[in-house]
Amino acid sequence: MWKQLIGTGFRYDQPNAAAKKLILSVLNSTATKREAKDYLKKYASDSKKINHCLLMIRGLKSVDSRVLVRLSGTVKKLRMLGLRPIFIIPPSSHVTWDLETLDQLVTRSDLRPIHLQNALFRSVDGSYSSLLCSQSRVFDSDELNLIPIIQPNVVDEATSTVKCTDNVVEFVKNILPKGGLPYIDKFFILNTVGGIPSDERRNNAHVFINLSQEYGQLARELAGKVAAISRREPDSEGLLDRLALHLKENELKSLEKRYEEHLEDLKLMDVVLSGLSNKSTGLITTIGAASLTSDRKNPLLYNLLTDRSLISSSLPRFKNNSSYDDHCWYEISNESQQGDDVGTGERNQEDAVLVTTVVKKGVHIKTFSYDTLTQFNSVGLPNKFYKNIEPGDHHCDETLKVNVTKLKQILDQSFGRSLDLEHYLNRINGRIASIIVIGDYEGIAILTHEGPQDNSFVYLDKFAVLPHLKGSLGISDIIFNLMFKYFPKELLWRSRSDNVVNKWYFQRSVGVLDLSIDLSNGNRKKSQFKLFYHGDPGANEDPFQNKDRLIEYATYIRDISPSWAK
Repeated sequence: MWKQLIGTGFRYDQPNAAAKKLILSVLNSTATKREAKDYLKKYASDSKKINHCLLMIRGLKSVDSRVLVRLSGTVKKLRMLGLRPIFIIPPSSHVTWDLETLDQLVTRSDLRPIHLQNALFRSVDGSYSSLLCSQSRVFDSDELNLIPIIQPNVVDEATSTVKCTDNVVEFVKNILPKGGLPYIDKFFILNTVGGIPSDERRNNAHVFINLSQEYGQLARELAGKVAAISRREPDSEGLLDRLALHLKENELKSLEKRYEEHLEDLKLMDVVLSGLSNKSTGLITTIGAASLTSDRKNPLLYNLLTDRSLISSSLPRFKNNSSYDDHCWYEISNESQQGDDVGTGERNQEDAVLVTTVVKKGVHIKTFSYDTLTQFNSVGLPNKFYKNIEPGDHHCDETLKVNVTKLKQILDQSFGRSLDLEHYLNRINGRIASIIVIGDYEGIAILTHEGPQDNSFVYLDKFAVLPHLKGSLGISDIIFNLMFKYFPKELLWRSRSDNVVNKWYFQRSVGVLDLSIDLSNGNRKKSQFKLFYHGDPGANEDPFQNKDRLIEYATYIRDISPSWAK
């Protein structure tokens, strides 16, 4: 399939043969058909737009020369695949050394470096002008094929002085081209500490960050950790505790510097992606991970070809790390157990998975917790469902109302059939657990309470993403991560047995139940659905060891009547 897709975008002969071989090696095992088409449309040799990536490398001086040789190979492949790097040197006491090293790295990549010693100018009125913007035609030139290396200097026209910046975030913000040229599609930060740490992932890196949703909280958490470490407070005023703190001073300094760097990386991602298109992507990883020679495991090359992280951020944590075998996974079926699909290779991923964070400007998220949709909290509701005004009823602000018309539109488009709205509202009204809306109804999830009243469970009743956005912007991952966060103990959903998405569902579940199975005497019906279960793997009570609970799952979910128009 990939050969057919790539056949028109690249030629096998001369310089493109190596590029085609590289693309095929990655796409054959990682990308969907949609991702391949998106890549070719954006980066193929006949594309009119020149795509650049900002590339900042921290801690170059501490990196082994053999690693730098391999990193030059990655830079060469990025350029071969249609992405031109623009290097920005972070401020430090060894900028000159970094400059010489990057010059060697770019030259070794068969590219032509051009040094921009003074690329940012501060005028008398305090405004900034960037050489990157004013000379965009030079950097876009195929004939010159120049790779800029920008030093962190600011020329102050008021004082006629040149000074190395002490605020890299402001420097990068002002160096960005304001007119969209040169066009910057990616922002990569390579360092020695990896991506933004996640407490939930045992301090390994966040897999994916949706900035519009998560930036504020993450920034506060990192700033709080920096402040806590900087206080150097002993556990007590006792001599031994104060002495222990003194002996750990170097370790604490290193840890404080590490979290300061993480916070600065997060701020850099925010200011850069805020100035680029919504489709642009940021990535933070280690120099070592970016130097991997495996095309399929190198996070930079993988992201260029697929625009996603090495693994999905919505995978349960116990399915993508070494603790996987500590927890049970079940498939209860009429036929043989399908346990050979478990893990889908994620357990054997390189360490790059643990140190890489992919970042997007992101999409806005609304969560509605109304158990019943009325004319007071929604728009587009059929008159049949209007309530009489009662004490306590009040009108919501328009931004807090569910748009029922748009809900129906996205469900119709996503499933390719028409929803019987009245039938559906009759079923869910009064039992809604949550409605999650991504952007302008570009993705939605409707969750309900099902089962016996005294022991109900949360059920994902409807999940939809607009067809042209499936696989992009991480919408599906965002929705599933939110659901797992809101309902960590027990969450269920069902899917037709022949649904092509079942492998994706399988990876995010703790157990699967064939709803045609007979779990109690005579209580068996033929069903086209499989039930997927996600819950806390550390919980004391495992529902897959509780036959009565399984019967409740199967009976209530199996017998839900679809609400599609006939």
